Amino acid sequence: MKPISRVAAAIKRARALSDLDRCCAIWWLYRLHFGINRDVMLGLAAVTIAQERSRCGI
Repeated sequence: MKPISRVAAAIKRARALSDLDRCCAIWWLYRLHFGINRDVMLGLAAVTIAQERSRCGI
């Protein structure tokens, strides 16, 4: 396959992806790069909930 054909095929694939697919792919790469796993996500969620509760006076 010629380089120009490869680029054209890559552009077609990228356009075919939905916004959700792009978002999921970006999030997956971010998690992979920074080593964010399930435990980290649960910890972040707990901190966020605690902050919201304290802000709302619950």
